[in-house]
Amino acid sequence: METSLLFMILQTFCFILTWMVVDHRVSHHGPISGAREWNKMHSRVYSAVSAVLFYLTLSPGHSDGARILYHYSKFWEYIDVLTVRASGGVIDLHFGFHHLTTPYLTFFRVLPNIKGWRVFAALNTAHHAFMYAYFGGAAFLHPLLDYTGCIQLLVGIGMEMRVLWSTEAGEAQSWPHMVAAGLLSSYLVLWAREMNMRRDVRHRGNSKAKSP
Repeated sequence: METSLLFMILQTFCFILTWMVVDHRVSHHGPISGAREWNKMHSRVYSAVSAVLFYLTLSPGHSDGARILYHYSKFWEYIDVLTVRASGGVIDLHFGFHHLTTPYLTFFRVLPNIKGWRVFAALNTAHHAFMYAYFGGAAFLHPLLDYTGCIQLLVGIGMEMRVLWSTEAGEAQSWPHMVAAGLLSSYLVLWAREMNMRRDVRHRGNSKAKSP
């Protein structure tokens, strides 16, 4: 566990360092040529990968493989941050924090094969299949994303709190559920914040359009 946790810390450091290099390049020289096209292609591929992971997550015979692949898919999502920034996009608080910490969510909660991991993993992979398909060009999926995003988090938090509520205080296996509940709650708060910010932007845009 100590060796694996050291790897997690080192890979986070490498990701942040790479992110800083890309950010410095874009800040001083502008968007990187081809990054936008690469981001769209990556989104389409990752949407398909998420659909496969959704199937594997729900297949009892693929439990070990599904947990490992699901965990490592969170490292793959780093590409999303890098290509969005490389194309000149802004990495907001929700986007950055989520991608930075989800590998730890899966490391502590999913890899150890603790009971109940399938439900959130299935909802999460389904949401990602829709979301990355939208980023890849399937604009008609946009209305679904706020619902699928919130549902996966609310169900996940509810499951973790239910387990904690029914677990005796001091039981050694309760801490992964506490980590998961804390991270998922953070994602929900940041998701709600993002939706409110988008709503405010649309409202200001409509107000300007109506102004004489």
